[in-house]
Amino acid sequence: MKAKKLMGVIACAGACVSLSALANTTNGWFGVSVNDTAVNAGSCSVTTNSVAVTSTETAGKIVLDNDIESALTIAPVAGTAALSDGLVTITSTAVLTPSDASELGAVTGGAQAGFAVAVDGNETNFYGYASAGGEGGAPDWIQFTTGPANPEEATTFTIAINYRDKKVSFYNGTTLLVDDESHSEFSISNEFANLSNVAAYGSGSISSVTSQYEVAVAAYGDNKYGSGAEAVKAKGSGAGEIKDIASDGSIAENPLAANGLYAWECDVLGVAKDAKVPFKPAATVNGSITLQIASEIEEGIAATFKVSGDNGETWSESYPSGAIQIPQAQGKYLIKPDQITVAQ
Repeated sequence: MKAKKLMGVIACAGACVSLSALANTTNGWFGVSVNDTAVNAGSCSVTTNSVAVTSTETAGKIVLDNDIESALTIAPVAGTAALSDGLVTITSTAVLTPSDASELGAVTGGAQAGFAVAVDGNETNFYGYASAGGEGGAPDWIQFTTGPANPEEATTFTIAINYRDKKVSFYNGTTLLVDDESHSEFSISNEFANLSNVAAYGSGSISSVTSQYEVAVAAYGDNKYGSGAEAVKAKGSGAGEIKDIASDGSIAENPLAANGLYAWECDVLGVAKDAKVPFKPAATVNGSITLQIASEIEEGIAATFKVSGDNGETWSESYPSGAIQIPQAQGKYLIKPDQITVAQ
């Protein structure tokens, strides 16, 4: 088959994450769509390099017939992803003209990850580019086991980048793509820590490009996480403390929330920052009044609590969340989280 020009979408100076990892709160970041012949840009700047924009009966599309030196580039507005925890997705709907697989070479310009369609013999498959996915950490195009049902029609695909672990995964719609050894996660270069732009070039057309990021809730070490539970699991038995994320995305020094807990503790325990931890009666233990936490603790996490009285007593032993013992003696008692750890 005669080789055709690559039509691909490339993520530059950045990386991806699996769709399943984006199970926490996500924010729309940036993107473009086409309405009639107008390119609508959201939280980004677009350099079209004079590509054509055409109208269809239902919408419009950006028609490309260019090379990497004159690529369509979409760059997010600086600072708009300050709250990101390092998990980013780029989703596009495009008609990707197949290239000959032998023409898939190195991608320049700080490319971290990319997506294309290519022909190898009689097979037309999806291909993913990973900047450190080959032998010895060399850039590589990975052939997946499936391809588009019809290369002449639009395909919706996602490049998912995990900057924490320096990994990238690829999806056709919501289907995770794998190579012939069932690998679904590939390495990107350690030098990439964020996404600077998305570039598209070759022969084909694009209807839309959108990007999302997972919102950081807690931090452990230098990494941010989309839930307190993930931070607890990352910490494990390690030293140091889990910290909250400030409103500007920086790692905070853990000021207490309105209920006297850290924000990440509220997240793990399933309570609002301005609400007290709820409790309800549990089976009596050792003749004591016994309570259990009434909110839903994150899966895989265990919490223990201590009880103190209003007379200055020292903290009691630490009780599991399902069997917190309160003395029968009259008085007021304060129940406070002691340890939040990975469940055994």
